[in-house]
Amino acid sequence: MSHFSLDDFVAEMAHIPSPDLTLPVLHRLAGDLDVRDDLIRDHIYFSSGSYTRNLVCRTPRFDMLILCWRPGHVTTIHDHCGSLNATRVIQGTLTARIFRPAGQPAPDRCLVELAEEDRLGPGGFSLVDRTEIHQLANTSDEDLVTLHVYAKPLRDILVYDPASGAMERVTLRYSLEQDFQ
Repeated sequence: MSHFSLDDFVAEMAHIPSPDLTLPVLHRLAGDLDVRDDLIRDHIYFSSGSYTRNLVCRTPRFDMLILCWRPGHVTTIHDHCGSLNATRVIQGTLTARIFRPAGQPAPDRCLVELAEEDRLGPGGFSLVDRTEIHQLANTSDEDLVTLHVYAKPLRDILVYDPASGAMERVTLRYSLEQDFQ
């Protein structure tokens, strides 16, 4: 296995035509990324209220973030509005859930149900294709650190309410240094 620096990763991603970028290709590249150095350490910031979304790199082709989770932190049930996602566990245990549509009570609603749940340790991957619906959580008693690559850059998500089927587009924000002071 080769180990890419962040610069190597950016160069590799720039050489792949967008239509040729598939989830297996993104998985391979994210797996080859060297995460032992400052790429990770400089972006580890935790918050007690919610998981943090710490930007490592953004290009027109992809975003890379480090997410830091305290025990009990969980995302909404959401999709990525057409972006591919490879999430790599760096430290701790990630609970990854995939949901499937379970009915459409109205044109602007979509009920979802749990289809699959995995617990992943360091080096494990959660992969989400362009149209999949998922949720991530730290259901352990230890802190969790994950690396996320989104291709195309992730600006919005579509959040699903499993009880009512309501869907809401949400614009994402990064955690900023002042959030940790």
